[in-house]
Amino acid sequence: MPKEYFRSLIACPSQLEAETILEALLKDKLIAGGLISAGQSRHWWQGKIDREDYYNISAFTIAKHRDKIIKIVEQISADDTPGIVFFKIDYSYPKFLDWIDENTK
Repeated sequence: MPKEYFRSLIACPSQLEAETILEALLKDKLIAGGLISAGQSRHWWQGKIDREDYYNISAFTIAKHRDKIIKIVEQISADDTPGIVFFKIDYSYPKFLDWIDENTK
């Protein structure tokens, strides 16, 4: 079975938390790299529409690391329900997938 590659998106309520999570995932070689971007979030929370600044980590990984990534984010995140999703990469520049392979354990 061919290896599966994923882009993960992780929502964080602070820049410090996003940086902490990104560093932890990189240190454990669970992701090949990541980008932090900021923006305003609007979402339903506890029966009302909430508005907050959020920081999103976009990172690249392989299938076998998804559960480990979720566990680390749960341990660090201040959110009751951390936003963690994975998008399967169906097609990519082959050298980019090689880079993910070379930089994840």
